Amino acid sequence: MTTAVLLLALVQAPAPAPSGPTPEHGPFFAPEAATESHFASGPPPTAPPRFSVGKGAFCFVEDAKCSSALIASVDVGIGINGIAGDRGVDLPYAHYNFRGGFTVRPLQLARKRWNPWSVGVIASWSRGTGVMANTGSVVDAPDEVVQTTPHTSSYRFGLVNQLWLSQKRNAFHVDLTVGLVRSSVLTYVGWYNGTHIEVAAGWGGWGGFFVSGDFLDGDSRVVTGFRAHAIPALPAIGLVLLGLLAGGAMQ
Repeated sequence: MTTAVLLLALVQAPAPAPSGPTPEHGPFFAPEAATESHFASGPPPTAPPRFSVGKGAFCFVEDAKCSSALIASVDVGIGINGIAGDRGVDLPYAHYNFRGGFTVRPLQLARKRWNPWSVGVIASWSRGTGVMANTGSVVDAPDEVVQTTPHTSSYRFGLVNQLWLSQKRNAFHVDLTVGLVRSSVLTYVGWYNGTHIEVAAGWGGWGGFFVSGDFLDGDSRVVTGFRAHAIPALPAIGLVLLGLLAGGAMQ
């Protein structure tokens, strides 16, 4: 009788509370729900992020649970090139952009628990459409000469802040980038510095959309478009580059 009572007490005893820090909860930062089944089509929720080393210590494709990650993407976008005053003409603008960088989660590394915030640095190069510029004093002046440029090249360097809205794979995240743009301006010779600002949203590191602006003295470009990670985009990039090279746009 005594043995039966002891066994019943052990069965009914509450499970011990899990040790360690309390996980993040809420409408956005909730972790993936536990599952009793694993499917052949994908890894279980406890598996490390795809294309990562050290169980997510470093990821070659950004993921919600990465402590640090590589940024490597290709962008295409369209917008407008706005020229101040009578120096040029406002024109539709389009560009392709190669972007690379690195992000890290300082709070996640320090606290040894998941955190939605990450920070990093990026650098990019883009080739955009050209402009029409007036070399005279004003429009319709006797000394007016209208010139065109075949393309616009830009280099960008910036600090990116990311907020991840979920711990799930390929989670949704919002990015804010602020930095410097170094670009050609109208038909002037040389390179000029300005401000670069971008707001973007993405699904993991695989793809997303963005709105960006380059603001230089008298020359502002606002672009919206889509981006994809360089790994799946490599075949398309190769075809585009071959076409641009054949058409003379890379010269």
